[in-house]
Amino acid sequence: MEDEEIIKELYIKLCNASIEKDINTLTKILADDYVLIHMTGKRQSKKDYINSVLNGELKYYESIHESIRVNINNNEAILTGKTKTLASPFGLSKTWWNLRQDILLKKEKDNWIIKQSQASSY
Repeated sequence: MEDEEIIKELYIKLCNASIEKDINTLTKILADDYVLIHMTGKRQSKKDYINSVLNGELKYYESIHESIRVNINNNEAILTGKTKTLASPFGLSKTWWNLRQDILLKKEKDNWIIKQSQASSY
């Protein structure tokens, strides 16, 4: 499988694991120093993000991927995903969000891993 397809699959796994509260997958695909930067500017570490998913602070229900673009430069890649996401984050009402994620990935020991995500709307 080509690197671009592997990276796209990682993004889809991230979305699905967040919906399913799949700790094992999230632990595997997120780097230990992973950081999520929310639309508000709030930053969450890997541990904080996983805990927020598990305790329902970040509640995801469904994702519909509208576009996934990947730009690879040697052992680094940037993925831009535009996904309609049904969620109720931080106590907000359950609603559809036009969620854009700009994700930094690095290839370490022949495996791609997600280092950072920055969320915004589109």
